[in-house]
Amino acid sequence: MKAEDKNAYFTVEAALVLPMVISAMLLGIYLFCYQYDRCLLEQDMDSLVLWGSTEAENAGDAAELKRQLQRRAAELYLDKYVAWEMTSVEINLKNDRIDVAGGGNLTFPVPQWNLWNDSSRWKADASLQCARQDPVFFIRQFRKLQSLANDYEK
Repeated sequence: MKAEDKNAYFTVEAALVLPMVISAMLLGIYLFCYQYDRCLLEQDMDSLVLWGSTEAENAGDAAELKRQLQRRAAELYLDKYVAWEMTSVEINLKNDRIDVAGGGNLTFPVPQWNLWNDSSRWKADASLQCARQDPVFFIRQFRKLQSLANDYEK
């Protein structure tokens, strides 16, 4: 038996271990991309709700505000998502409440990697609600809070 044959088991072990290590690294990268894109989705929904709640007085009626929100949602910069496909953005106005919901998919490059369900897609949704407040009511509440804080300091 040659000395070269004795060291061949390293080649066999590397051939078995290396694909598992590379697969684990790629899965980790995809999980990070999914988390990053999900956070961006929530950030976009937050910005829509915040913009809608601050522009309530300037928009006039609810129909105009909804049109402006839908226009702003259509202008979202979608190229910032790494591996994400945006599926929906829904905007609803009910009385003085703004509801914004968005969703997206991340497609796995290798369908057999998705161990949690039969589909090769991971889905995520983000929904936010915000109540529009009258500026006069907000100022009055702030002044009450300020007077309570001043009384507490004394």
